[in-house]
Amino acid sequence: MSTINRITIKKIAVIIIFVLISTTVVFLGIQHKRFSKVKLDQIEKAKGKSIVVETEEGTIEYAISGKGDPVLMIHGAGGGYDQGLLLADRFLPKDSMVIAVSRFGYLDTPLPEEPTPDHQATLYRDLLDKLGINKVHVVAVSDGGPSGLKFTIKYPERVKSLTMMCAKSKTPPKLTTVQSIVFGTIFHNDFLFWMITEYIQSDLLNVLGVSKKVQEKMTEDEIQMAKEFFEMMNPISLRKKGIFNANIQFKELSPEDYPIWEIKAPTLVIHAEDDTLQPFYYAEYTHEKIPNSTLLSFKEGGHMFFSHHEEISEAIKHFFSNGF
Repeated sequence: MSTINRITIKKIAVIIIFVLISTTVVFLGIQHKRFSKVKLDQIEKAKGKSIVVETEEGTIEYAISGKGDPVLMIHGAGGGYDQGLLLADRFLPKDSMVIAVSRFGYLDTPLPEEPTPDHQATLYRDLLDKLGINKVHVVAVSDGGPSGLKFTIKYPERVKSLTMMCAKSKTPPKLTTVQSIVFGTIFHNDFLFWMITEYIQSDLLNVLGVSKKVQEKMTEDEIQMAKEFFEMMNPISLRKKGIFNANIQFKELSPEDYPIWEIKAPTLVIHAEDDTLQPFYYAEYTHEKIPNSTLLSFKEGGHMFFSHHEEISEAIKHFFSNGF
């Protein structure tokens, strides 16, 4: 190859690299402008539908939706009261009064000096006292499990029933390499997290407990729900403190601290065997230890129970009415 040809190839390569870099910069600039608007919209949306109350034990944010049988809705990781409302609309009976809370470090519920599930349970009680509500159905989702269990154990006279949906109930396994990377990167940057939820949602679903196999069977309605679910998590900085506090508080959930065998309330345990975010052995343990419990399990469905929403909704409706 002649010297001239080599020089020409190098020039072309430089031009291609320059075009790629320039295109990437322009693309990211456009996306960041979009993100800035989305971020403001999401913050306004999150702030506009909730109430923040002060109690003797601390501050808690909540929202109420509907009328009827009161339900304390406790959200999972990456959530807040808004996630609770979304899941309640999907799974709970329409004649329910949903009291959706934000756990410590999520949205406008601050982290106190002792942000433990035990303290969180006391705040639930104080909130119900302020609302003049004596007894509730407790529905705990995913990382909402520990505080839901604590509330049910500490204040059994306030609990009509307990529903554990893909919920944590014992010491979790160590994070996988991929999950560690996720916690160490995307949860620290609002723009990066938004880009992932916008453009590689399938991979994020996989990390969050929904396998590719399950995703292939998702209906249009379920795809839309997942989209809303991830949109709601933005900006992640509003929820980051809660996510990382959970990693600390849930590192060890000892039976001595969580004597769930003392629970007398009717309990419904719902879990998918292929859930990779909250392992199925949580459900087996909860069902085994709580005397008056029923297990509703699925071979597939992942952490978000795709393909089973209607069945779960009917099961919870029956459970609320009959206690089993």
